[in-house]
Amino acid sequence: MVARGLLILAMIAAPTWVASSATAGMRDAADQPTTIEALTAPADLTPPAALSAPAGATIEHASRSAFRDSPPAPSPVGTSPSEVLAAAECSGVVSGAMTNGRLAAANLCDLWQKPYKDRADAVVTAFAMNDAFVAKFGRPMCLTSGYRTYEEQARLRAAEPGIAAAAGTSNHGWGLAIDFCPNTYGGAAGVWLRANGPKFGWDNPSWARPGGSGAFEPWHWEYVSGVKALAK
Repeated sequence: MVARGLLILAMIAAPTWVASSATAGMRDAADQPTTIEALTAPADLTPPAALSAPAGATIEHASRSAFRDSPPAPSPVGTSPSEVLAAAECSGVVSGAMTNGRLAAANLCDLWQKPYKDRADAVVTAFAMNDAFVAKFGRPMCLTSGYRTYEEQARLRAAEPGIAAAAGTSNHGWGLAIDFCPNTYGGAAGVWLRANGPKFGWDNPSWARPGGSGAFEPWHWEYVSGVKALAK
């Protein structure tokens, strides 16, 4: 992944938004490969185990702790109260000095699947993309990664030096990247994602595509405007 400067100043406002994603429920067996499957699957289809969700992790919808004691608001059909609260809290605005892998909690928002978060402006557009995906496939997009702290990047680098970026250089450390499960970036879902992801500001970067300058990572998607802003 492309190295970035250690410090940026961002003040990004996103449009008013309320999520309406369908309830995800627990991840089924198709969402995450077993250890044997991860080791035997073609290298161009399955992300390395070290880049996937922690073994045994419980996958559920996210709601920010600040809202857990709040009275639940009426939920749109097909939307859980936790999704409504997560949407209500995420303003889509980030501000202040930021360092890769050291983003302040105020600049992060929950994604629709625990424990994943990303930068607030990226989350707003990611939820919109997920809403469209749910409308098409009747299930939410399955995630294996979002924002990574510096320490998390360092551990992944040690486990997968051929794929994981050096700590402090990954766009996951800026909260601007998502890794998807095979049932989201592959098959019919993958065709939809490649055609529609850019409409919501998300794309599989050129370096991660076949013939690109980096490892082939069809699961890795980035919030384009945020990544471009880093280069200014």
